[in-house]
Amino acid sequence: MTEMLFSPWEAGTDRPLPPVDAVGGKGYGLYWLAVHGFPTPPTWVLSTEAFVLAVRRMELEETIATLEQSLSALGGDWARIQQSLDELEPRRQEVVDRLAQSVLPEPVGRVLEKLVLMPTQWAVRSSATVEDRPGKSFAGQFLSLLSVPSGRALWDAIREVWASVFRREVLVYCAQRGIPLPRMAVILQPMGPITIRDRSGVTFSHSPVPNLPGVLIQAAYGAGETVVQGYGGDLYSVDEGEVRVQRMPPPQVRITGPEGYLIPVDGPPDLPLSEEEARHLARLASRVAGAWGGPVNLEFIWRAGEEPQLVQVRSAV
Repeated sequence: MTEMLFSPWEAGTDRPLPPVDAVGGKGYGLYWLAVHGFPTPPTWVLSTEAFVLAVRRMELEETIATLEQSLSALGGDWARIQQSLDELEPRRQEVVDRLAQSVLPEPVGRVLEKLVLMPTQWAVRSSATVEDRPGKSFAGQFLSLLSVPSGRALWDAIREVWASVFRREVLVYCAQRGIPLPRMAVILQPMGPITIRDRSGVTFSHSPVPNLPGVLIQAAYGAGETVVQGYGGDLYSVDEGEVRVQRMPPPQVRITGPEGYLIPVDGPPDLPLSEEEARHLARLASRVAGAWGGPVNLEFIWRAGEEPQLVQVRSAV
């Protein structure tokens, strides 16, 4: 049995990085960042072993195998995939419902016991074994939740992330590309409430937009979900120290609500980043790309009065 819960990694640690099969693509990337000395939040990862155990305890293995076998035989044909999924919908929904409502296996509850009692909110992020792989990032396919209250809500969020493996769009994505259904690890990061003065977004170490060369940053106030899910965010091109800005403010941003989780609010009218802050992020992205050995895409959060932290890295090719 693999390790059930992986603890935070620190720069200079002599522990080997955990395998992707155990912590998923996002989890591996976060531990890689930490080991190489880049700023990341404290990160625990509930391993894929917990997901496998939950599936087994709910006796879902046969149903999942039927889904996978039916879709793998379709050769990536979109129309046939849709037709097959229509026919398989009751079984797909059964898996989603039972995983989202399952009783946590005792070994999982035991390893989470101390975390559940911490008086904090949590970022609960997907980290499937297929995520953030070159050419097949699965960007936006799985569920991640921010500002999740501690206690029972944390357990509920973990189950929701597990169940997101069986979203219809995920099954289509896998079937079209001939990819087996993944196993899901879950990233757990303690976090304070996200405020209207915090900034988040994405950074491309090598801009994919020809007329915005250099490092490209898209940023908005509040949580990074605003940018990542395509709601908008101002663009910053940083090329040899010169900063160019293209305004793309979102209609609303997302901050932590009174009871936790995210709520939409109107954002401030001013730019989320100064030119010097954009240069700082550009230098950080260039350093990460140099250590990574190629272009990278990063997600960041920059809390008011603090230094930026990186919450995801993946290859840009």
